[in-house]
Amino acid sequence: MKYLDQFGDVLSILIGMIGALLKGIKIKANPFSVILGIIIAGIFSYSTIGIIETFFSDVSPKITILVAFCVGWVANEITSKLDEFVNDIYEIFVGWLKNKFKK
Repeated sequence: MKYLDQFGDVLSILIGMIGALLKGIKIKANPFSVILGIIIAGIFSYSTIGIIETFFSDVSPKITILVAFCVGWVANEITSKLDEFVNDIYEIFVGWLKNKFKK
């Protein structure tokens, strides 16, 4: 298991991205949202790994990989909710502009 010590961070990031991919496939999201979720999951996983290694230096790499997968799974859900939020705000703004110019 020496490779986990050397490449644990990279492996954790990849597993987090796979978690986001699997969540995107499960909810049947459009390909753009899945790709965006994968990228965000990679960033979140990398950040989480940094926090784990800073505060819990003696944690097993397997636990870090598990946490990265969970972060990837949740990151896709956050991405889809933010996408819905932005679409709703856009529709409200366009409706407001149309109403403003009708007068």
